[in-house]
Amino acid sequence: MAPWPFWAGGLVIGLLVPLLYYYKNVALGVSTGYGNLVKIIMRPRHLSWINKKFKETFSWRVFFIVGMVLGAFVSNRLSGSPWLTLDMGQLTAATTWPFPIYALYLFVGGLFLGLGARIAGGCTSGHSIHGIANLHASSIMVTIMFLLAGAVTANILRLLWLGG
Repeated sequence: MAPWPFWAGGLVIGLLVPLLYYYKNVALGVSTGYGNLVKIIMRPRHLSWINKKFKETFSWRVFFIVGMVLGAFVSNRLSGSPWLTLDMGQLTAATTWPFPIYALYLFVGGLFLGLGARIAGGCTSGHSIHGIANLHASSIMVTIMFLLAGAVTANILRLLWLGG
């Protein structure tokens, strides 16, 4: 089965944003859902800031994140991919690291992603989809910085690890 065309995903997201505003009066974003997940997993008394920032424990955003993971799994299965794979495209094709190194690499990358979302006052989806749609100057600037930093980082990694 062929993958979805890029515009189909954009259309679904584009329709979801106004529906969320209309029915819930909230912006589409992912980082708040991760905060809710941390609140579920960690003991809140150890992270007092999390109780102030994330009032609800099981908000709709938790289910949104679970749906993203399940949706990716279903999409992967419908495309004929295996149930579980360690193949990560060019990264695993160009490197021969043991699994713990890949796991550490992805974990550290996730920590940096979360740190960047906290520093920027929201995640890329929140700024890029919601903020730009509302013409927030800070979201436009942050999205440009996300894109530039992503392009520079991808090219540096390609040159250093993937051989150019």
